[in-house]
Amino acid sequence: MNRISQLPPRRIALICTAVLFLSFIPANDNLKTVISIVTLVLSIQLVREDFGTGMRGWLLLSLGMYGVGVITDLLDDIPELHNHWFLDNTEDIFIHVGVFMTCFCFIKILHQHRQLIESLNQQIDKARNLEQKLSRQALHDELTGLENRRALFRCFDHMAIDQQKGMLAYIDLDNFKQVNDNFGHQSGDQVLIAMATTLLRTTPAGSRTYRIGGDEFVVLLSWGEERSNQKWIDMLYEQTKEIRGKYNIGISIGLAPYYPGNLSDPDSILAKADQEMYSNKEKDTDRRTG
Repeated sequence: MNRISQLPPRRIALICTAVLFLSFIPANDNLKTVISIVTLVLSIQLVREDFGTGMRGWLLLSLGMYGVGVITDLLDDIPELHNHWFLDNTEDIFIHVGVFMTCFCFIKILHQHRQLIESLNQQIDKARNLEQKLSRQALHDELTGLENRRALFRCFDHMAIDQQKGMLAYIDLDNFKQVNDNFGHQSGDQVLIAMATTLLRTTPAGSRTYRIGGDEFVVLLSWGEERSNQKWIDMLYEQTKEIRGKYNIGISIGLAPYYPGNLSDPDSILAKADQEMYSNKEKDTDRRTG
């Protein structure tokens, strides 16, 4: 332990209390010598601390006061100066003031270190919060709050390790461009938010929803029967009927399975679902608009 401020607070309080107590009780020459050595060592250790020029001045003053007290005590032992009025009246005063100032500086330094530690902890908390915020921004769509394309590909990596299987639903909003052109970008944003909300509300338990492009969404469905997938698609069309009619847009959906054999190539899964989506779009144009 190179710095005295690294001592535990209880031990520091005990040292200060002991030094102050010993300095005020009558003592023989041997005890005075011990107290003097302890106080000088404490003062020297404090001077070595890194606490700024202001506090260093107070420490040097306390060390000087105590030093004067020690010198007067030594001079009082000289026969020619024994019982001198100045030495008798100032010996204990200088020593007590020096010890008190030393202990005061000690506590002040500890307070500064505690403030520094609290400040560092606050900076660490801010850095962690910023890291979490940046991580969320990197993996989430700012408008809808859904996970984005980067998060989707990271999920594929995890599923490949766990050898999972399921169904990927690729969803595209048809004629979405005309919403921005005819109603404004604010209305377009509202449509995207409403679509994201509907997807989160209707997707089966265990599914994950992503926005991977301007008007493109992906839902990872758990492995199940084709009938259950079709039931979810029918529900999605029903839940979006009003907004599709209001803005004259449609929904196209393509499904593609994922399994341990193709999870290492997520682009091919998306491409297959995209092809299926366009195939369904051509076959079912009437249903897109309700």
